Amino acid sequence: MILAPTSGAVGIQPHGVNARCVNRSGGALAIGDVVVTSFAHTSPNAVYPPTTTAELSQSPFACVVKADGNTSTPGYIGVVTGLGSQSGAELSEVEVQFGGVVKAKVTATTANVVMGTVLSISDGAGAFGNPDAASSTYPAAISLGSVTAGSTESVNVLVNSSLWFYADV
Repeated sequence: MILAPTSGAVGIQPHGVNARCVNRSGGALAIGDVVVTSFAHTSPNAVYPPTTTAELSQSPFACVVKADGNTSTPGYIGVVTGLGSQSGAELSEVEVQFGGVVKAKVTATTANVVMGTVLSISDGAGAFGNPDAASSTYPAAISLGSVTAGSTESVNVLVNSSLWFYADV
């Protein structure tokens, strides 16, 4: 599903990659939640490389958890775009877009967020936010919309398509 307008004769269209992933967040996910691939999930533990069909759903690249700026969970950053048949419940499959332009939850904690604001992963788990209000200032996305300070809204963002490392690198 393409959630951004397509480019005309000038410019580029920053498309993301869509995938079904297993929710390992410990609770339900919602559309717009910011997630990261999970390398540290347990019960069962993450397996790489998968060698059986059962292990495919335990791979670090098949599972996601809510991204949280104050935890050191590295991985690829994504945004939930579909909840699947079980409404985003724990251990169910959800649709996630990695990279590109997508509508995501943005929390403007300390200042207004405007178009072009560089966002980090919010400490509130599951949203992008102001870098100065988060434990991690690693750039995770660029806002393409506006959010008033003290509120959380779903706005279009350009998601960093490289790995999220928690700390500045």
